[in-house]
Amino acid sequence: MENLDYWPLFIVFMIAWIVPMLLSWFEVSKVPSVIVEIIVGVACGPFVLNIISDTPIVSFLADTGFLFLIFLSGLEIDMQKIISSFPKGKVTLSNLLKNSFLLAVFIYFGSLILSLPFAWFISLFMEIDIFFFALLLPTVALSITVPILKADGELSRKFGQVMLMEGAIATVMSIIIISVYSGVLENGFEVELLLFILIFFAFTLVYIIGKQISRKRRFQIILYKLEHAASQIRIRGTVALLMFFVLIAHLINTELIMGAFFAGALLSLFVEKKRSSLLFKLDGMSYGFFIPIFFIMVGVNLDLSSLSQFEESIPFIITLLLGFAITQILPALIMWKVFGLKKALAGGVLLCARMGLTIAAAQIGLNLGVINSAENAGIVISSILISLISPLLYKILNKSEVEEHYEIYILGGLRASIILAERLKMHGISALSIVQKKDLIPEYERKHLNFNYVEQISEEVISGLNIRTGDLVIVLTESKLLNQELTTFIKEKLHHSKIIARKQSANRKLIGPNSNIKFIDHDEVLASHVESLIVSPDSISSLSESFENYRLEEIQIKRKEIHKKKVKELALPPTGSLVIQKRDGEVFIPHGDTKLLLGDFITVIGNQNALAEFRKTFVGNT
Repeated sequence: MENLDYWPLFIVFMIAWIVPMLLSWFEVSKVPSVIVEIIVGVACGPFVLNIISDTPIVSFLADTGFLFLIFLSGLEIDMQKIISSFPKGKVTLSNLLKNSFLLAVFIYFGSLILSLPFAWFISLFMEIDIFFFALLLPTVALSITVPILKADGELSRKFGQVMLMEGAIATVMSIIIISVYSGVLENGFEVELLLFILIFFAFTLVYIIGKQISRKRRFQIILYKLEHAASQIRIRGTVALLMFFVLIAHLINTELIMGAFFAGALLSLFVEKKRSSLLFKLDGMSYGFFIPIFFIMVGVNLDLSSLSQFEESIPFIITLLLGFAITQILPALIMWKVFGLKKALAGGVLLCARMGLTIAAAQIGLNLGVINSAENAGIVISSILISLISPLLYKILNKSEVEEHYEIYILGGLRASIILAERLKMHGISALSIVQKKDLIPEYERKHLNFNYVEQISEEVISGLNIRTGDLVIVLTESKLLNQELTTFIKEKLHHSKIIARKQSANRKLIGPNSNIKFIDHDEVLASHVESLIVSPDSISSLSESFENYRLEEIQIKRKEIHKKKVKELALPPTGSLVIQKRDGEVFIPHGDTKLLLGDFITVIGNQNALAEFRKTFVGNT
């Protein structure tokens, strides 16, 4: 312990703490903190101020931070949604636009295909390895895109999922292809080059075993008992899973980040992301400790001496910047139909960011002799420039005040429409109701539901909604004829097939074998509900009677008498419950031994009386 030098680590964490604080203090929102951390790392590195040196312990922690970043990237991907959304038959343009995974695949291979002619274009002016540059251009900096998407709250949305998957596909494919290509150049083609396939077998095997074990009641009980104890069993198991796949990647002599990504993707199959406290803990451990070290040390380790031939590289740098932009933005414009032009352009611009993998690939090329030092300098400086420019342009193009957009449009102002809109709101799904009955407006307003009132729902009204490919349209007007006309117009004139309508309102053409429209038969729904009332009357009555009465509410603790008390010491209402507790940016699930502090925000659920009691308990009489 006496021989360890903690000074570099101390400086690193001072930078990691101060940078986001200053950016927030001066309200600098367009510059991602990760970029600033890299720049400050350069300034504190050996080529400028020489404050931080790359010691073994800091280097190890930085490498671990990179692994955790890629691991969390894999974890953020909704594997269940990808698997369930695979097209069952022929892949059509409609399927491509609806499916986040297929969109991401199209963008990556579009970028890869465009890279070949662009690399050939570069070869007209300078002698380069065309194939190597064609592999270099599509690389994406997950280390930059993921934190930015996470900070904007995009990772849980379809746009963020497409961006994340494209980055993940580009990362994995680039690692595989560059590794195989470098191996062929060094030793010729060998069977050992295909060993990376073993990681797919490990993924499948661990998934099957994990699925079997997770179903065991005894295993579930043990996990529950030890989750909040000092052992933190889920965190330990997660890190063990990460290290297992990293070890496999090491043994088969491929990039370790491939193992980290597959470990995260595997865990995402077992975690309920919206409810799991495991994700909060992983975020705290990774973004609070390991990941900042990685970003800062990227700057510290950047070899500025490689830029000594910078002047010779200026035309090459400009060409590379154009290559990064053209090969990434053009394929990303396919998202136009799904998210709109501005959002699609913003996504393509952000995907232009290049950093660790691009620089690492350039180093591989330098070692193989397929690029020289001047070209390596050009790749390094162009990666830094594009990583500074693209997030700034993304922030400008992806402003939050862009036109308001909804995921679901409900046509019709029936009682069923109100109930449906309220339930969608409970699930956090953005929906807009088009209402044509004035007497229902007060109820929409009382429940704070999004709606537009029109005298008559017409084709002109629907055309003005800016319905996108991924949006769902629900047709629930009182008139069977109007339902049929609207559904036909949306399908045939707007060429939109993501529709739910009443079966009683459909004609043979709409309900034919080639139709993608989903229909609900209210006679079947009514019969099913009556059956449930007969078979399980208590459960159905409880659910239907309590839904409208129960609400979620966030309350800040202001009563001094509550400070430092445990949850189990309070007399809480029996018709309510504590759901989430937030403190200093941390979110966790309260239990009996959880202490409550002044300023904590508590999300509670209950009926009107229970919510009043919660307010009285936590806030006092106001």
